[in-house]
Amino acid sequence: MKSKLPILLLILFSSLAALAQTAPKGRWTSIPKPIGWVNDYENIFTAAEIKSLDSLIGSYEKKTSIEIAVVTVPLEACTREEFDSLMLKLAQTWGVGKKGKNNGIVIGISKEHRKIRIENGLGIEMKLSDAQTKEIIDKILIPNFRAGHYYLGIAEGIQEIKRKLDTN
Repeated sequence: MKSKLPILLLILFSSLAALAQTAPKGRWTSIPKPIGWVNDYENIFTAAEIKSLDSLIGSYEKKTSIEIAVVTVPLEACTREEFDSLMLKLAQTWGVGKKGKNNGIVIGISKEHRKIRIENGLGIEMKLSDAQTKEIIDKILIPNFRAGHYYLGIAEGIQEIKRKLDTN
């Protein structure tokens, strides 16, 4: 029995190590493909609201070539700590922004994690600083979201982003 104990312990710890390295159930192991300018994985918006936001973003992209993607991230997709890095990964994987211009913006929200992030492409950062995006989050998105007005918050946030980009 003594000679079997180390082998059993080795098998037990190996099994535990393997289990610890697997992604939690439901975690996004790969980035989903975008379905439009608005990708609502939390089902926050109505179909009419998605259509309205898609139209708002699409017309701005046609006018300026600047691409804006909105994504809502469900609780099971990532941990709260992983949210910011997931937004960067989404922007890169989806290719938000024109090639060579890097002029994309990703607005990420997770109602369940209570997280918001605006990820600017390098071509946008000279026109829209991190301080300005923080101001948009603090003064427009958060107050609207606290009141339960997710569509209004995103629509007004996009309008403010457009205003700042158009004046710089």
